[in-house]
Amino acid sequence: MTLVGNTIKLNLEEVRGHLEDDDVSMVGIWGMGGVGKTTLLNEINNSFLGGDIDMGFKYVISLVVSKEPQFEKLQNEISKRLGLPFDSGKSDIFEFLKNKDFLLLLDDIWRRVDLPKDLDIPLPFCQSQNSENRGQRNKHKVIFTTRDDDVCAHMNPHKKIRVGCMDEEEAWHLFKQFANEEIINSNAIIKQLARKVMKKCSGLPLALKVIGRATSNMKTPEEWRYMLRSLIKMDVRTVAGIEESLFHNLKVSYDNLASDTLRQCFLCCAQWPIYLRIRVSDLIEHWIGCGLISDFENIGEAFDEGYSFIAKLKEASLLELYTGSDEVYVKLHDVIRDMALWIVSDCGKIKNKWIVCGTGNDLRQFSKWEAGNWEETELISLKDILFDNSVKNFLSDHNIDEKGQLSVEATSPRYRNLQSFFMNCYVLCYPMPKLVINFFPHMPSLTHLNLYGPHFAVLSKEIRVLVNLRYLNISNTEIRSLPSELKELSKLKCFLFRGEYFRRQFLRKVDGLATISMLPKLQVLDLFDNTCLEASDLRLLMDRNMIKAISLVVDSVEILGLLKHLPTWKIRLHSMQNMHTLQLCDLSDKHGEGLMELHIDDCGFKKLLINGNVANLKHFDLFGLKKLKKISWPAEIVPGNCFPMTSISISCCDSLRSLSWVLHLPCLRRLKVETCSAMRKLINPADQMQQASSGLPTFPSLQVLKIFNMQNLVSLSTDPLNFPVLSELELINCPKLKKLPFKPSIVNNKFQSVYVDEECWKCLKWKDTTIRSHLAKFF
Repeated sequence: MTLVGNTIKLNLEEVRGHLEDDDVSMVGIWGMGGVGKTTLLNEINNSFLGGDIDMGFKYVISLVVSKEPQFEKLQNEISKRLGLPFDSGKSDIFEFLKNKDFLLLLDDIWRRVDLPKDLDIPLPFCQSQNSENRGQRNKHKVIFTTRDDDVCAHMNPHKKIRVGCMDEEEAWHLFKQFANEEIINSNAIIKQLARKVMKKCSGLPLALKVIGRATSNMKTPEEWRYMLRSLIKMDVRTVAGIEESLFHNLKVSYDNLASDTLRQCFLCCAQWPIYLRIRVSDLIEHWIGCGLISDFENIGEAFDEGYSFIAKLKEASLLELYTGSDEVYVKLHDVIRDMALWIVSDCGKIKNKWIVCGTGNDLRQFSKWEAGNWEETELISLKDILFDNSVKNFLSDHNIDEKGQLSVEATSPRYRNLQSFFMNCYVLCYPMPKLVINFFPHMPSLTHLNLYGPHFAVLSKEIRVLVNLRYLNISNTEIRSLPSELKELSKLKCFLFRGEYFRRQFLRKVDGLATISMLPKLQVLDLFDNTCLEASDLRLLMDRNMIKAISLVVDSVEILGLLKHLPTWKIRLHSMQNMHTLQLCDLSDKHGEGLMELHIDDCGFKKLLINGNVANLKHFDLFGLKKLKKISWPAEIVPGNCFPMTSISISCCDSLRSLSWVLHLPCLRRLKVETCSAMRKLINPADQMQQASSGLPTFPSLQVLKIFNMQNLVSLSTDPLNFPVLSELELINCPKLKKLPFKPSIVNNKFQSVYVDEECWKCLKWKDTTIRSHLAKFF
């Protein structure tokens, strides 16, 4: 088989370059299982064995370490390769190699290998601590592969190479090597289907090989269509070799995770549809709701633990991480996700243990194939699914048999063992249908319920039957009344009822909120951007001393005063006109580490004092603060050293004159400023706050800058500034703006988009026209 793909060839060239570099003695190659690390290492070994390259190494030793290494056997193998006697002593290998030129290739390591202790191998030359070896010119080099980035780091390599998946054309080329290319090219329909089958492998070389082999004798379109449907349905037992050769191989990474909790966190990621990226904040909230993160004092601690889990899963090559302008996302590689669902199904034995549907067609097919087998189902996830007749039938309070007829046992629970139900539908018609939920009696074992979306209008009194419910999310629904029966949910720990699409509009009136204060085990309560809680109800929650995180709207001084005694999470201060100064230390209890979002609108504050512990405050949004003149903090604080904010939006603050304090924020990725009529300079060089942080880099992480409707803005800054990672720029209706403070280095930025309205673009003056030309490329 010939080497396939430009990616692996580039990686091979990079490794060879490091072998020639005298300053590089150890190279770590890492990436997910099946991505081609071993292939790369074998190509290096074969290059030496075949005489294609000669870099002066006297000995090239290639070993497979594996998850459970037997170092004594590996030492014997080394002795054999070196021609040493079989009964050589422990130090013989070390003494033999310490003055020799050698290259050691270690494949598939799962923990740090101590070369002298475990394998009797001298450390690579430039890392050697042996004084008698210093100054020697012998080449001692090591190249190793691992799935785990953390293991790679602990080996302390001079260079790391991450091996990624193939692009589509590389994958197609490799797939055809293992499939029957003659059959594929013989029929246009087969070729089209083969391409779709190949795409299901998502560029993972091992999957391309295994599934390619499984198709090698398929001669008709019908066979190819069956294969494609089997892969879509995850019916892996119909695909030869996929379990043994693919999933069992990938499952080793899952098995090697440090704890059952981490394994469960990984499996949770498969509850999202295959095409969706998952917001990190949503995922961590989900882990909290599932009880996988439970031992915390405040929500900041919980999120810290969640981020550490994500880092571990990424290091294990089980999770992919993406950073957006104001959010961080994760995604499972398609094949890794299929493997996760296979694990959940008890390695394919309980096919419908989890139902995860991303389309109505998924749901229709499942209802058809699996009718009558609902008792095995423990989780149903209908996220981002079109609301149609298949959903209506699914949510019907009648039992329906496999022929679509009403069951004679309509009174028995249909999903008697269902523990988790998540549903988020959208519609393509108007007026939007409203759903009244009547199916709770069909789910008596339910512990987690998420009904997210504006279609849900009423929370039925029948919710009282869900006596095991621990997590309830009815955010962004049209529910306007909480039934008194809610208080019967004695095990409920997390209640999320936020209104994400109602921000800056009138606050919704919700009846029955007093019921919340009667929930005896409630720990996490999120009413953010939705409605206000009465002070008396808040005091009842405080007296119970169970709350670990609370998000709410504050519209009175009385509620604000109570926040000092609560572990707040997200706060919206709304229409508070009689206070002149706001201190952040008043927004949470003395620990304060949980406050993650602060939104203030239509308030009369003239000054904001950022004090207290804001270690987790990421989103900061000010709107309609007509009197606000100053944002400050204690003199001993340098904002660039302690503010973790990633997103800032300032709108309709007509007395605010500058935003110099944002200049050095180390984590700020998104900045939006809109309709602030008193602002002539966004960054004022005379500002003492800027001067106090003058030694720090400017906008080190800013990706998105949006400036709208700033009628009196003359400049963003009179001094040139660095924007090292800026990728999106919007300037709209800023008639007096004449210059942009970009340094020449901005031409190295790869912008995703640039939009400057025509009038502003014409009025801008440029000292360096290459900057203008560079920005114009991205219009």
